[in-house]
Amino acid sequence: MRAAKRGHAVIAALAALTLTATACGSSGSDTSDASSGDTYTIGVLNSMTGAVGAVGQQESRGMELAVAEINAAGGVKGRKLKLETVDDQGSVNLTTAGFKKLATDTKVPVVIGPGITANAMASAPLAEQYGVTQVLLVAQPHIANGKKNVFGVPLPGKANSQAMVNYAKARGFKSAAIIWGNTPYGQEGNKDISSAAKAAGIDIVNSEGFDGGKFDFTAQASKAAARNPDAVFLYGGGGNSDALLLKAMVATGYKGQIIGDLAYSTPTIPKTAGDAADRVVSLTPVNYGSPDPETKKFLEAYEAKFNEGASVLSAYAYVAVKMVAAGIEKAGAYKGEELSKAIQALNFESIIGTLAYTDSYHGGPNADAFKPVGFKNGEYAAPDEG
Repeated sequence: MRAAKRGHAVIAALAALTLTATACGSSGSDTSDASSGDTYTIGVLNSMTGAVGAVGQQESRGMELAVAEINAAGGVKGRKLKLETVDDQGSVNLTTAGFKKLATDTKVPVVIGPGITANAMASAPLAEQYGVTQVLLVAQPHIANGKKNVFGVPLPGKANSQAMVNYAKARGFKSAAIIWGNTPYGQEGNKDISSAAKAAGIDIVNSEGFDGGKFDFTAQASKAAARNPDAVFLYGGGGNSDALLLKAMVATGYKGQIIGDLAYSTPTIPKTAGDAADRVVSLTPVNYGSPDPETKKFLEAYEAKFNEGASVLSAYAYVAVKMVAAGIEKAGAYKGEELSKAIQALNFESIIGTLAYTDSYHGGPNADAFKPVGFKNGEYAAPDEG
């Protein structure tokens, strides 16, 4: 009797040891709690509702399109992809709670998102703690740099700022004003544009922040126009406020060049700003004006599926899923650290440029990946370079 009990105890101990090894992410098989049957489950942590819900929904649609394309082509290693989304409503507290839920309850080995700087900063350490691969949708590579499991897809905000200044310098502009969204993203943009402009010999004659929650930006636009600079740099907040700011800038009668960050290439700009949209040139990684075949395919597929144009944010999220799929294909097992190693080794070519990660750099492509794009009668057009 005692021998039987001892035998049962040994079996139970071995079973517990096996479960523990699996939970700790032992390698050797392509299995995890998020990989079963014919499906790979990818965690998504984003703001689907709340103040920035419109942004999160754009990103969600980009991911949905990528998953649909991959699954229609046979999936990855014969398995379909599935997204498990947690809505953090823009809250940092809900971001951290959501990440822990995905890592410990759903047990996904990879999480895409969030797309807000503060939320990304709060969740990135958790990716290291839980050994989960995280693909961020923010333009601040310093959040991912130096971390083993965290990667950024969007091009750095600093690169966007540099591209805007490069465009102004190439056209011989000597003075400029800056109007920037009063968020961490916008504050960095103001700093980066000012620094790049100084190096390029462009004098910044005025710099004003704006609250993206407001609707009247006459004061900021009027101050910039009053200095009559050669160009005005608009560094947006990613919402309708960007279009309203552009509209206010044009309404002042300003005749110089208006240069916008990538937020000014979103389809909401002509919808909200009307004819004023024809006045802005945006520096963006998505070549809307003269798209290559892959970009054209993405833009047409997105519009056909959602009956609207794809924003840069949608493109970032689309690329994030495609890159994760390539990582799954390359990795020996569907586990966080295996995926991180695979993604770092990819040198992934995409519609926003090449994602090439190193031990010290985990951010998106550089300033060379940005292209100028404008609007004409509400449609994308290559800007007049004359």
